[in-house]
Amino acid sequence: MMTKPQPEKLREKLRLFPFTRRALTAMGREWSVFLDTLGTAVYNAREIAGFFLTGRFGFKQFVQQLAFVGIDTIGISLIMVVFSGMVISLQISREMVRQGAADYVGALVSLAMIRELAPIMTAFSVIAMAGSAYAAELSTMQITNQVSALRVLHVNPIRYLVMPRVLAGIVALPLMTVITAVAGIMGGMVIASLVADLSYGKYLDSVWHQIELRDIIAMMLKSSVFGFIVFSMATTIGINTTGGSREVGVATTRAVVWSFVLMAIFDYVLTFLIYGTK
Repeated sequence: MMTKPQPEKLREKLRLFPFTRRALTAMGREWSVFLDTLGTAVYNAREIAGFFLTGRFGFKQFVQQLAFVGIDTIGISLIMVVFSGMVISLQISREMVRQGAADYVGALVSLAMIRELAPIMTAFSVIAMAGSAYAAELSTMQITNQVSALRVLHVNPIRYLVMPRVLAGIVALPLMTVITAVAGIMGGMVIASLVADLSYGKYLDSVWHQIELRDIIAMMLKSSVFGFIVFSMATTIGINTTGGSREVGVATTRAVVWSFVLMAIFDYVLTFLIYGTK
């Protein structure tokens, strides 16, 4: 009796689990689109670098996008980071003062803010506000043939649409992170004073003696990388959207989700490179 080949056996087993088969098919399709988008984003980054080094970019468009990213999203970023600092201080300040470790309250809050929470939470806010908006805007322009019209007019869409947004993210996010980190540390200071009766002077002295230049550089580096990731993915997904109006929502969802995933991966890589090695 002849035995069936292994692929045929696998297909027969999958027929018994239709939902599993659909889930695996959808995952495979999404993974393929993700890798294709990632490759396109890298190619676009090369083009952007070439335009920037040769001075071929619109300064006016860059300033407009910088204002949108930096000013329009700073409010929600401040709210998220300040309350994060307040929660951390609320969790640790009273117990640390009770244990005689009041000198380390400010140090712990500031390290958590500068090394992780301020870059991550600020980037999350930017993804929710600006990244999703860019993906929706460019995908709408693509499916309504506005991007094709630019090509007819001999205007490079990467230089005109993608480049100002990516550069704005790289520049704006570190500046925003500095502001939100300071605000988060101050929020923790207020809560430590209210909850544990810790003086402002002792809290700030702990912050001053613990923070190193390496922490500031790491925060700025992470923020720049996050800005590049968020806006590269959002613009690449948006400008390569095909289909109808339904695809605008799909593109926006992908921009947000994939940016979160890549940020988590690069956050670990950068943290390991900066703090995980001697």
